[in-house]
Amino acid sequence: MAEQFGKAWHDRDREWSALTAALTALSGGAGGVVLVEGEPGAGRSRLLAEAVAAAGEHGVVACSARADELTQWTPLAPLADALGATVWALARPDDTPMRLSARLLGEIEDRARRAPQLIVLDDVQWADPMMLAALQSFAGHLRDSPVTWLLARRDGTEQGPNGAAAARLFDRLAEAGAVRLRLGPLSGEAAAALAGEVLDAPPGDDLAALIAEAGGNPALLVALAEGWREEDAVRVRDGRARAVTERLPARLIEAVRDRLSGFSADTVGVLEVAAVLGRTFHAADVAELLGRTAAGIASAVREVVCSGVLTGGAAVAEGGELSFRCTLFQRAIGETIPASVRTALHRQAGLLLLGRGLDARESAVDHLLSGALPGDTQAVRALATAAGRVVDTEPAAAASIAEKALALTSAGDAEVPGLAVTRAAALLRTGHFDEATELISATLVQSPPPEAAARLRTIAASIQVLTGRGTQAAAELDADGDAETRAVRLAALSGTEAGVALAETSADQAGAVGAVARQLLADREWSGGRVAESLRLSRSAAACPVPELAGVPLPHPALVLAGRLAQLGEFEQAGTVLADIAARVGQAGHVPLDAAVRVTRARLALWAGRLEDAVDAARGADGVSGAQAVLGEVALRRGELGEADEHIRRYRELTGHDAVTRTWLELQLASARLDPADVLVLLGTERPGPPLLLHPAAAGWLVRTALAAGDTGLAGSVVAEAADLAAGNPGCAPLAAAAAHAAGLFRGKAGKLREAVAAHGHGWARASAAEDLAGLLADENKPAAEVVRELDTALETYQSAGAVHDVARVRSKLRAAGVRRRHWTYAERPVSGWGSLTDTERDVAELVAQGLTNRQVAARMFVSPHTVHAHLGRIFRKLGVNSRVELTGLRFQVA
Repeated sequence: MAEQFGKAWHDRDREWSALTAALTALSGGAGGVVLVEGEPGAGRSRLLAEAVAAAGEHGVVACSARADELTQWTPLAPLADALGATVWALARPDDTPMRLSARLLGEIEDRARRAPQLIVLDDVQWADPMMLAALQSFAGHLRDSPVTWLLARRDGTEQGPNGAAAARLFDRLAEAGAVRLRLGPLSGEAAAALAGEVLDAPPGDDLAALIAEAGGNPALLVALAEGWREEDAVRVRDGRARAVTERLPARLIEAVRDRLSGFSADTVGVLEVAAVLGRTFHAADVAELLGRTAAGIASAVREVVCSGVLTGGAAVAEGGELSFRCTLFQRAIGETIPASVRTALHRQAGLLLLGRGLDARESAVDHLLSGALPGDTQAVRALATAAGRVVDTEPAAAASIAEKALALTSAGDAEVPGLAVTRAAALLRTGHFDEATELISATLVQSPPPEAAARLRTIAASIQVLTGRGTQAAAELDADGDAETRAVRLAALSGTEAGVALAETSADQAGAVGAVARQLLADREWSGGRVAESLRLSRSAAACPVPELAGVPLPHPALVLAGRLAQLGEFEQAGTVLADIAARVGQAGHVPLDAAVRVTRARLALWAGRLEDAVDAARGADGVSGAQAVLGEVALRRGELGEADEHIRRYRELTGHDAVTRTWLELQLASARLDPADVLVLLGTERPGPPLLLHPAAAGWLVRTALAAGDTGLAGSVVAEAADLAAGNPGCAPLAAAAAHAAGLFRGKAGKLREAVAAHGHGWARASAAEDLAGLLADENKPAAEVVRELDTALETYQSAGAVHDVARVRSKLRAAGVRRRHWTYAERPVSGWGSLTDTERDVAELVAQGLTNRQVAARMFVSPHTVHAHLGRIFRKLGVNSRVELTGLRFQVA
């Protein structure tokens, strides 16, 4: 038996053990009853045949027979067949059924005296009433005889009179002590093993997915696998059987037809419609497609539920869902339906389900796409409606639906412009700008109705703004157009006098126009250093729903608000605002806005000093200018100047970069390479003011750099501007801290610097103030302990902010003060190769690979050239190289 069933038989171990135990007991003279039940194809007949084959090994005589639709009209026929005779041969002219029954009982008793008897009867659900009564009577009468009855019935036959009686017989025999076995579906592992034995190779992933759809039914599995083999539909590659076609094999379709033949024509019709609807469906939908009532199909539904084909029988009366137990069976039923009928049913189902609401939308669209033909106006309009409903919430789905609907149209059809608008809007929201632009151009050439043309031009303008051609786009839009057109036009004018003037007259409007106007005014207030008013306007603008701003080419005001709150050190508030807008954007499926969310998340992490988190978030939006700015500043903090230079270059080249952010990054990069005086050249002739000085560290950094360059005029100007900003924004701690930091540096006031250290909410700015305070204390010959205390504060804060370059500088100052702080950790390292380098050696190697000389590396790492030379010697030995050129080549190989 194990050889025949292979690994799949392990799923029948329990059943086979029970049969083996019954045969063993029978060979010892103890009879009994074993009942076997299961759905069609579950392996009942095979199990019975194996039991008959094994009987001889136990010294048992086995006989078997099967009832069927024909034998149910002849009393006791299957039992007589099992005993090796026909009813007519056993009967006598004056026999009554009772006498014939007694004669059969006597025959069994005679046989049992000679040897233990195993009597196997399959498909008992077809047995006639006389035979069912005899089985119950015989089982009790022969209880003490060496006779074992092995009876099997099929699930789902309880609706017929004989089937119901057979089910009652099994219940009564079980109550009397019979062993009852239910054959459930094979496990996934056993199903794959069974199919693999038929195919002579374990199934690959594609076949495994289909095998799983068989629901563990052995008959379907065998039909599927044998069908593949017969049709040469699989190939063995890399030891796995893989499909070469998606078509279901004919043998499987035929097996399903055979199974359907057991149902009435009415039930088959219900199943066919249900199969077209899908794996899960509502009985009411089946009834409506058939032009009947739910009550009218209830009997057919009950029949297939009882058979095990469907699950969820209780749902029929409640209007709930029904499901095919086996997906493969459902698909195969669909294949039995003529193609033209199947197509018509899909179309009918699609139109029906669209009326069920959004929950059924996806299924309805799938049906329509399977059933609609080119020129089907009703289907095209239904698809257009479905796409329009989800363009703001599921733009990717809307784009796909509209595309497929357009494929069913011809040029000049009335539905084309509306579908083009929907698809273009969806493509804008999913970031497919080129596709949207191409579609818009092709549609405008066809002279669509004015309203559709205006909408298409608005979408095109949004794309132009997002790709850096905003002013041109604004000039082409109708100033008196709909709300979205006016909002896009206003956003396109951002940063211009005309835009500000228009924003002032539009700020009181509701919806997208008012939100854009208030955000533009908030930007103006921020640039002027009026922080409170800027935040007020941003908060008001941020209340605008995402869908209303989905087509407007600007970051959602909530994202701007979150970024600015973080810049002011209000990290908790910023996080709350970002979490809310991120959830709303995620629900909308808006790709450009999602990228903006990632950039804002990266900025918040950067401001909070979580550099790794900032990098992770920024890399998720690598093509957006703001992400390059974040990556550039992280690289600066870490002293990775080559990477910083590349990110800043890309930031300059990408559309939508912020001039103030670019200036700050370029100043930081230049300060790592140039003398202070050369760095300040980048500022030009204009004196720094807001919004540059709204950066928490900018005022202190600019004063420090100006003083180092000998430009006291610039330093004094920054101090005055920072003081004015703080005074104009009372209660704004970051601006007060920045003003104190600048004044303390310029005037040499340790108290002011201490005030800045205490008030700064940003780690890097606080560390800078502590480092400046330590320098001032050292210049004033204050006790070394005071200097070291401030340097330790700077060191700890730089470390927590991940500012590796600044940490190295402060360590150098601590060494100069006679203090060494342990900063290494012991770790298991290989003795050679890149992984063998210590952190310091790796930093030296990185800088040398960038082309720096030993003296330049020493200055960057705040150590002596001799120390760099010593490190370089160890690096060469560990890496097995002999020159800086070889080191550079090896470094790029590792990268």
